[in-house]
Amino acid sequence: MKLRGGESMKKIGILPNVEKDKDLAVTKRLIQYIRERGCTPQLIEKVAEKAGYPEYAQNEEMLYRCSDFLISLGGDGTLLGVSRKSAPYATPILGINLGTLGFLTAEEKNRAEYAIDKVLAGSYKLEKRMMLSASVMTKEKRINGMLALNDICITRGLLYKILEFNIFVNEEYVDTLRADGVIICTPTGSTAYNLSAGGPVLKADAQIIAITPISAHTLTSRSIVVSAEDVVTVEVNPREETDFTVSADGQDAWTLQGKNVVQVKKAEEYASIIKINPQSFYDVLRHKLSR
Repeated sequence: MKLRGGESMKKIGILPNVEKDKDLAVTKRLIQYIRERGCTPQLIEKVAEKAGYPEYAQNEEMLYRCSDFLISLGGDGTLLGVSRKSAPYATPILGINLGTLGFLTAEEKNRAEYAIDKVLAGSYKLEKRMMLSASVMTKEKRINGMLALNDICITRGLLYKILEFNIFVNEEYVDTLRADGVIICTPTGSTAYNLSAGGPVLKADAQIIAITPISAHTLTSRSIVVSAEDVVTVEVNPREETDFTVSADGQDAWTLQGKNVVQVKKAEEYASIIKINPQSFYDVLRHKLSR
């Protein structure tokens, strides 16, 4: 599968985590390398200014829309944020790891140029990762628009008040749980929060969704795995007027109060992740989790 620019790829968006790329050292290095390869780097305006390359500044929406591919500089968290913004435009992402643990990133920072060369030479695999979309029905209105690559989480607020919620799959009642929350995750997200909460590891290309309670107040509560075509509905019934949070990938969040209904389903959009040295899912899993 070729990227949108094919052999004439010219526009490469660079999206650094400025907290991990101190003084934008890696960003500046890659700007120079991309220029040497006859391509045009593109940066969000504030990053371009900070890096000293105002001529490559681009409006954020246009950068995501018009780049032939994007370079995410950071860890998996950085790539998750990039994926949510790039998914509506199907712009592929090359992840360069500046952190310690990366399931989604393709290469480490000292091999970033090698990774770019592989992409420009057409030597890569493009993985389309399933995403989730969430909407909330409150008493007053319906809120749409939350997109996630890893998971949608419903968690209690700051006060130590457990949540009570009813879970439905395709409008069929499943169970009522009392817990600190619930995680609804994709296969990509199964090795994140879901795993630490005791949920199952799902193969990355599987078309399924896991529903995992967080610190459930009963010994019989377990994860449930459903089809990607199923619609998961969580009816939150707080015992008091306490806050709770609906979050996407642990980054975007809505804080709500009172009785609400959260609906989660497979999104129409996909995250397009570039892999230059495809490894077996189980090889990656064994390597990353043994660190």
